[in-house]
Amino acid sequence: MVTGAARGLGAAMAQGLAGAGAKVLASDIQDPVAQPANGVDFFHADVSRHDQVKALTQQAVSRFGRLDVMVCNAAIGGGAAAEDETEAGWDSVMNVNAKGVLLCAREAAHVMREQGGGCIINTASVLSFIASPTALAYCASKGAIAQMTRVMAVEWAKYKIRVNGIAPGFFNTPLNAGLLASQQFMKPILDKIPLGRGGEPDEIVGTTIYLASDASRFMTGTVLVIDGGEMAAGGYTDAIMPFIYDTL
Repeated sequence: MVTGAARGLGAAMAQGLAGAGAKVLASDIQDPVAQPANGVDFFHADVSRHDQVKALTQQAVSRFGRLDVMVCNAAIGGGAAAEDETEAGWDSVMNVNAKGVLLCAREAAHVMREQGGGCIINTASVLSFIASPTALAYCASKGAIAQMTRVMAVEWAKYKIRVNGIAPGFFNTPLNAGLLASQQFMKPILDKIPLGRGGEPDEIVGTTIYLASDASRFMTGTVLVIDGGEMAAGGYTDAIMPFIYDTL
């Protein structure tokens, strides 16, 4: 099961897992921008609502008989400077990005515990580890995801449930379409990335398949960074991120 899979990285993850032989239930609050690939079914759900997350999980078990892999990817952008952040803005981002991961992972863990194990993959961000001015709520939510991944991994290991995360850097997704068309904003972003370009959505697929498969069976509590070297180079240090995190 993959949440936030209507477009961008979530859609690539869902299609990639299906291409590797998995039966996939993709979900999003939005309609998919393209017809789901073979092996991918689609189900609408708001990950910030427990009733809808529970229904989504039950749908996966009903269709497939079990749930082996849960990819908690759904997220929204947003944020402001610390002194300007509103309660409404903070709650909106945290309800989807942090609470949504908790609800999805917890429901999946209930199923996986009964069936004898499984794998949960949480989508974090390079902003789980580095600061971006004027993106307080988004950074806080992604930092929470990285730490939740570690706590879940420790707590659920006894049930043979592995929990890992993926932390993407800048990717060429529909979210960033406006930026990609602007040399003014793209140059400072690319200057921070040693490989000199943004990632393509299909470049997250290999890591997703690796974490979902037995190839990573001795890995849990780890967050893998896929960022073209951005963090190694020091990450974003100026206020360019508000242009990126508008909405997913």
